[in-house]
Amino acid sequence: MAKQRQKQLKNKLKNLQRATQERQQRLIKQEPQKVSALAQNLALLSDDEPKSSALETALDVEKVPIVHHPDLLATLRRLIAAQKLTALSNSRLTTTELADLATALPLPLPRGYQQMLRELGALQGFGYFFAGRNNENVAADLVYLNQAARADFLTEQQAETLLIFAASEQRYLAFSYAQPGPPRIVRGDQQHEAEVAVDFAAFVAQLAQ
Repeated sequence: MAKQRQKQLKNKLKNLQRATQERQQRLIKQEPQKVSALAQNLALLSDDEPKSSALETALDVEKVPIVHHPDLLATLRRLIAAQKLTALSNSRLTTTELADLATALPLPLPRGYQQMLRELGALQGFGYFFAGRNNENVAADLVYLNQAARADFLTEQQAETLLIFAASEQRYLAFSYAQPGPPRIVRGDQQHEAEVAVDFAAFVAQLAQ
């Protein structure tokens, strides 16, 4: 009887070990797929936009004049009408969906950006996805972008102060909470980070210049 019980315990242990190994193998297989999905979706941008896009060129200039635009949404609509930005289909969010999105993010989502997502949805243009909530395109999903960035290339200090809202093939754009006041807009990659605007409205005004 004791031998039979011991044999049963051994079999249970083997089954548990096998299940654990299978689960680990599934996780290892899934992770590259996520990264690949992000890379593939970001690569779509290069089909429509030149490598040196208008945004990349403008933000590489050290002394870009900062203009405060009184109507953020009006400026974004003009950029869409001029076909410099494209709204992703079915990406506008309700107030409830915005609240759920904000809860899932590691840092506060500025009001101006929330207005954009509610009235216009996630946007594509200037070599970037300006992300919101998107189950089909991970590059256009704020929650996924921030999870991937924190796992892959943000330092602990950056992770505490940056909320990424847009990504291109090489760079990210983020709200920086490193200083008091409204979050500033920074652009960065794995090696460098630079401030490009004092707030989101000023950043959008730069795009319209």
